[in-house]
Amino acid sequence: MTEILDSLPSERRYTPEGFLIAPAKLARCGIQPYRAVEYAEKSGDPMRILNIYRPPEEVFAPDSLASYEGAPLTNDHPPSFFVTADNWRHLALGFVRNIRQQEGYVVGDLVVQDKSTIALIESGKVGLSAGYQSNKEMISGVTPDGQPYDGIQKSIRVNHIALTRTPRCGPTCRIEDSNSHGEPLMSDTPDQTTTQSTDAAATVETAPTPCHDCGKIQNQMDALTQTIQKLETENHTLRQKETTPAVRDAWIADWAETVTDAKQLMPSITTTDKSCHAIRHEVVKQLYPKHKPVVDALLAEHTLDSADEAMIQRAFKVLSALPQSTPRRDPVLDALNTQMNTDSTPLDSKAARTKYIQGLETTHTA
Repeated sequence: MTEILDSLPSERRYTPEGFLIAPAKLARCGIQPYRAVEYAEKSGDPMRILNIYRPPEEVFAPDSLASYEGAPLTNDHPPSFFVTADNWRHLALGFVRNIRQQEGYVVGDLVVQDKSTIALIESGKVGLSAGYQSNKEMISGVTPDGQPYDGIQKSIRVNHIALTRTPRCGPTCRIEDSNSHGEPLMSDTPDQTTTQSTDAAATVETAPTPCHDCGKIQNQMDALTQTIQKLETENHTLRQKETTPAVRDAWIADWAETVTDAKQLMPSITTTDKSCHAIRHEVVKQLYPKHKPVVDALLAEHTLDSADEAMIQRAFKVLSALPQSTPRRDPVLDALNTQMNTDSTPLDSKAARTKYIQGLETTHTA
């Protein structure tokens, strides 16, 4: 997670239209930790930590830097992971510009055009997370400064920049989650160049003290940030292990119900390695042309890509409850019909069940 820089009062400013313009650190090179499940690694413990290396030659490659220019700003990452022409009007809250390399960081100017988002930033939600695609090479090695890694990111292409408190990622869209803390926030008063200290005797103007060790302090802050991220990941792992049987049973029941309904609505769907939300989204998207009025009413003014998880789940449940052109089969009755119908004459469900009960009674009396 990166933070909007505001180390000088003149760096954060507002346009006559009320837009906020602020410089920001968007990404950095170096090693970043990911859970294996977040990096689409299926072998081994899915919660283990992978150290992924982002080489400077990839992070600062001309094509990679160019992909940041004009990238839309979103509030958290969109459910579909990508901002496209289909969902841009529902997601875009601003954009980034003036992309450039600054030491080990990709920096740029953040232009925030949405009033409520500006209020979020002013209230302290200043984390930035880049949604992007990259090619991965899962080969181990050591960085030039001696840090071991498990894989390398290459051909990084940015889709959007998300304002977020907790960076997240998906199987194909990797989330940049480095931290870069600026100096303590100061007043946003334009052109302020001094700070004032007042006591009973007099008012004294004091010039800002230049920072001679900013680079060293920044490196220490980055190291501390990586430690915090590692501890947060370990804490998440422990929480997962502490899941109660009741919660786990609820997850299993939800998964089973979702898969069953999805197969009935869309027999061709593949559910392997997909979350319940991903399955529901795929089914609703597939059935959307056929049930457009119903789905549109449930999603209000949102598109399928901009709708949140609760909206998609509601649409999925409604579609599951609609009458199906092909009646749902009862696998138990099918099995009974196969076992009890010895004369090869098809039986309906009621007849199959009756014949099964009669067989039990005959066996008991014998």
